Amino acid sequence: MFTEFKFDKEMIKEVVLVKAATLKANKGFSDLAGYAVGVIARRIEKDPLRYRDYGPYWWAVKLALKSYGKDDYGDSSDPAIAAEYTGSDIAETLVMADLFRDWHLKTHAVGNNQFMLDSDSGDTYTLDDPDMEAIA
Repeated sequence: MFTEFKFDKEMIKEVVLVKAATLKANKGFSDLAGYAVGVIARRIEKDPLRYRDYGPYWWAVKLALKSYGKDDYGDSSDPAIAAEYTGSDIAETLVMADLFRDWHLKTHAVGNNQFMLDSDSGDTYTLDDPDMEAIA
């Protein structure tokens, strides 16, 4: 049903390994997921509406943030989208979300929250997290 904005699983595993090694070499940190959670939390704290940058990955990102004790973002969720746009672990999920974010910021206006998740149906998915909208 959801066919768009997916990444090759083997490619993501490689990217995670490279990012983890780079983080260890440059910063001395071994916890890629924990480091990424901190980066994302700081981005969101500066401008809560930037949750939209993560598109369909937002719901899995929100769960990852919560699993690291970042509970300030509310309980709203979209379990079907979160399950579809997640990796095999938190590090993979956050790497995919960040890759999506990079692409999204290069190709769409900041604040865009409309995404076609299934090219066959052509339906548009609107990312709307009422918790984050209220924070903003």
